[in-house]
This record gives sequence, C-alpha cells and structure tokens, in this order.
Amino acid sequence: MNKFASTSILEATQQRLDTSRLSSSKIVLGVSGGPDSMALLYLFHKLGVHTFAVHINYGLRGNQSDADQELVEGMCSVWGIEACTVRLDGKPESGNFQQWARERRYQIFNDFKRELKADAIATAHNRDDQVETVFQKIMRGSNPATWKGMRVWDGVFLRPLLPLSKQQILEFCENEAVPFHIDESNLESKYARNFLRNELAEQMNVLFPGWKENILALQDYASFFDEAVDLLYNGVVSDSGISISKFENLSGAFQHVVLKKFIQDSTSATISRGLLKELVFFTTLQTGKRITIDEEYFLLKGRNEIVLEPKKKSVFNPVSISKKNLQSELQMEGFVFERKEPGDFSGDHIQLDEERLNWPLTLRAWKQGDRFQPLGMSGTQKVSDHLTNKKIPAKNKQQALILCGADGTICALIYPGGDPNVGAISELVKITPKTQKVLSISLKE
Repeated sequence: MNKFASTSILEATQQRLDTSRLSSSKIVLGVSGGPDSMALLYLFHKLGVHTFAVHINYGLRGNQSDADQELVEGMCSVWGIEACTVRLDGKPESGNFQQWARERRYQIFNDFKRELKADAIATAHNRDDQVETVFQKIMRGSNPATWKGMRVWDGVFLRPLLPLSKQQILEFCENEAVPFHIDESNLESKYARNFLRNELAEQMNVLFPGWKENILALQDYASFFDEAVDLLYNGVVSDSGISISKFENLSGAFQHVVLKKFIQDSTSATISRGLLKELVFFTTLQTGKRITIDEEYFLLKGRNEIVLEPKKKSVFNPVSISKKNLQSELQMEGFVFERKEPGDFSGDHIQLDEERLNWPLTLRAWKQGDRFQPLGMSGTQKVSDHLTNKKIPAKNKQQALILCGADGTICALIYPGGDPNVGAISELVKITPKTQKVLSISLKE
C-alpha cells in the first residue's frame, strides 16, 4: 500500500465520522492490541478524535496477554490518548467462552460510555468480519432480515473500518508503522469464526471465487426483504395490535415473521422457533387467553386483535406544551423543560432549535410503529429499535416518552428517568450556528 492509499483511508475515516456527526464527540474505543484495533486507534489519534481507549485483559495467554496490555497502554501514552485496562479473571463455568467474553466486553464498553457520557462506542470490525457474520447467520438458519450484518453507524456503535478488508488494514499498519500483536489463539480452529477464517475461507476461494462479494451482496436482498416485511406488517398491524382476520390470511412463514417483529418491536424477549410455532396457533384459542412472552409481557388474544400487554401497566396521558407554558421552566415526569440560549451539548440535557419546532408540542408515551430521524442519521429508525440499541431494559422501555410537533413529527425521544442520558433529538430540529433560542430538556436535580 502506498502513501496515497493510506491518506485515502484517513480521509474516508474522517468522512464516516462526519457523516455520523461524531467528529467532535467523545468516543469509547475498544482496543485489543491486534492490527485492526491498533489501526483504528492510530487513525483516531491522527484525526484528533476525543478518544477513551478500553483494553480488556482476559489473562488467558499469560505473558502474551500482558504484552498486549503493555502495547495498548504504551501507544496510548505516546499518542496522548486516555486509556483504561480492565482485567477479567476467570471464565464461565460452562458454555461458549467467546460468547461470554463478548457479552462481558460489550457490557464494559456500555458502562464506560454511560459513565463518561460518551456519544458512541467504536469497534474495529472490518469487511472480512462482516462476511463471516453474514455467513454464520445463513448457516444457522437465520431469516433474511438478519443478513444485513453490521452497520458503520447504528446510533450506538461506530465501525469506521467496516468497508476495509483485513489485507488493506495490515498494509496500512505496515505503511504507517503501526505496531500490533497477533493473538495466536485466533489461529486455532476450535471456534466457528476461527474455522471459517483459517480453513474454510481458503478452500472457498479456490472452489467459489468471489464468494465473499456474493455474501456481502446478500445485504441488499436483506434490505429488500425488510422493506417487503414492513409493507406486509403495516397491512396487518395497527397501533392497537395484530388484526386476527388479516393475520390468518398469511402463510405460516409470514405469520412467523409478523409475530416475531411485533414482539421484538416492544420487548427484548428471545423468540425461539418453538415459541413461534406455539404462538402461531394462538389464534385458535378462546378470546381472552394469554401466553407469557417473558417476565414483562403477555400476548393477549382479543375478540378481533392480538395485543402485547405489559404485566405491569404504566399510563401516561399526553401533555400539550406551548411557548406560553415555557415563560418559566416547566417540570414534568422528572425532567425540566425551558427556553434558553444555545450552549454545549452534553448527556445530561438535550437542546432543540426552537424555530424548527412545530408548536404546540405534545409529550406522550411512544407506541408501536413510531419512527424518527435520530441526530446524524439520513433515514428514520423505529423508536423501539433505538431503545434496544441504547440497551434500555425491556421493563423500562414503556416508560420512554416522545416529544412531537403539531404535525405529529417526532422531535425527541426521552429515555426513562433512570438512564443518565436524557434522550435523543431528531436531525430535523438540531441546533445550528444560526440558532437563537433552544428548547432545553434536562434531568430534574
């Protein structure tokens, strides 16, 4: 790789930060010491990104684990990047170690993000990781909606290296003299991903040239499938629930898809194939029958509709907010609403451009199907998906509120009061250099 190619990678990374509106944000970056994460650490250093690096030492490889820690801490010191190492002693008594390690790793990243009031978590996933992820989903029988794989920016996780291959990253490290260590345990094929990477991929390259590009092309089909499901779903599901008569006209496969989507839009329940098959026959039961989805929700069969019912209902009556109400600060539901001069954004409050709001506003509970355009995104996202990405517990999800304009457009999503961050604003009402007055929403002290 020549110097021009390295410069292109640097510029492309900056562009992805700009597109995600994260150029001046604080980012928690997971750094293992391998070539991918060290390349991303170096890129963030060169671009001046406000970075907090987190290294996790599992202590499984003795001196090699300690050497990885020393490398990460040493280069962070050289490059002036704040860093922290978390040592995890022990491993799960049973089960998949990699899955356990991944869960612990992401829990730690999210804890640091919350504590530091950071705006994103960055990981160094690359194009080859994307291929492996989609391939494994296919082999495990996942439905086409999951073939989309990972996104460069999903509102929580930033993956700037996702379009780059492993080879491009290695060449970048060599060209820029970025130090890294190779985890020799990755050369062992006892885990599915390592087997695919170390053994199957080489044979696939010979037998099926271009197979990686073909796997990645499935992401487009996944998007088409998602759009088709949305059309079907919107024809069967309303704000009040699933129409039983329309649901019964669907084929078994589409019934599975609609039910799974309906439940996962509002809960974090794990839906097994066995449970789905049981739920499909739910329509044959008598009116008023319930099936427990998880510890938080029932599925209830009404006379004409199937509805998702929380075991503990919380009722929030919509509230209208006018400029007149905000002549002095307004306190509701543990939050403070006030008009003020624009200032620096931080996790303990959000600011909306007053002139871009369609007054009067309405504060209400969110409902299934609600969508908004989160700050930094070009398209819309379901409120339920956003809450899931933010790791809001299922038991708290229903307590989240949305702020709408007079035309019904969602301006902001306000997280449950227990979350240290107030919420997320829409791209449509973000403040700009021309903003004169803002609507500020903060946690009540």
